[in-house]
Amino acid sequence: MIYVFTWNNDFLIREKTKKWKDLFAEKHWDFNLVHIKDIDEVDGNFLSENLLAQSFFAWKKLLIIDGLPASTSNKSKTTGEKQDYLLSVLDKIPDDNIVLFSSASPDKRSKFYKELMKKADKVEEFNTASDDDIVTHLSKKFHNKASRWAINTLVRYKWGNMEKSMQELEKLLITQDFIEEISIKEHISPELDESIFTLIDHLMNLRSKELFEWIEIILENTNMYLFYNSLLANLRVNMYIYHLKNQWISDMRIWNILNLWRRSFLVGKRYKIKFDKLNKLYINLINLDKKMKSGKMIWNDDQAFKTELQTILLQLF
Repeated sequence: MIYVFTWNNDFLIREKTKKWKDLFAEKHWDFNLVHIKDIDEVDGNFLSENLLAQSFFAWKKLLIIDGLPASTSNKSKTTGEKQDYLLSVLDKIPDDNIVLFSSASPDKRSKFYKELMKKADKVEEFNTASDDDIVTHLSKKFHNKASRWAINTLVRYKWGNMEKSMQELEKLLITQDFIEEISIKEHISPELDESIFTLIDHLMNLRSKELFEWIEIILENTNMYLFYNSLLANLRVNMYIYHLKNQWISDMRIWNILNLWRRSFLVGKRYKIKFDKLNKLYINLINLDKKMKSGKMIWNDDQAFKTELQTILLQLF
């Protein structure tokens, strides 16, 4: 029997895989269970034995193989050879041997993926296309333990990371019977990506007081240079959007050209800042980056670098 757990939510895939392992071990004992987390680390004989040999006691066997079908960014020569071997023996696997392929974001163009989908007895897809999907899943899981508003805020703080969101909810429930949104705001720090979006909004709308207050909030939990690089990267995206809009390119085309995914809402945003002023700010920040990397900038500590960065930002007002 061949099963496949796949699609884009790695956390849900791992959670379901663990449930299978626990249930199988409880029913059939764990000595009939093999979990291969990196197929490049096992040799062909080990793979062949666990795929094709039946249990000595004629019990069911479960073989879990993580990372196959491989993603586009996780391919190697060895992986390719193992995939070719697997395709050659999939039809020979005994009925009592259960093989579970567990893989997030596989390369659907690959021969292995296409052939496996044809031969699999069952394929389960774990897909979260948006933050709303994650909020819905967590709202069901934490029914009567957290309000949807609290979960929605937490997912936004954790930048759509389901695993981190769930961990934070579980920690709060140790001391709270029910989680409201105020608890999230009081006890959870936003991820840098979420914080940067808020800061960028203040910057692009020329809110000086909020901008510098938010910088202080971010730097309480974030390295100065990590913050600087994230600020530069996010401003770059807005520069591209402004540039494409000035060429009268449609919002839909901009989404596709920049592959914005979760940041697609940025295309529809309207800001007070003019393109020339944003462009000047971006160039000044790039020059600061060049000075830093070339060793032409002299500073003794983070505070000195922070002061220089703030001086550049003050030129907006």
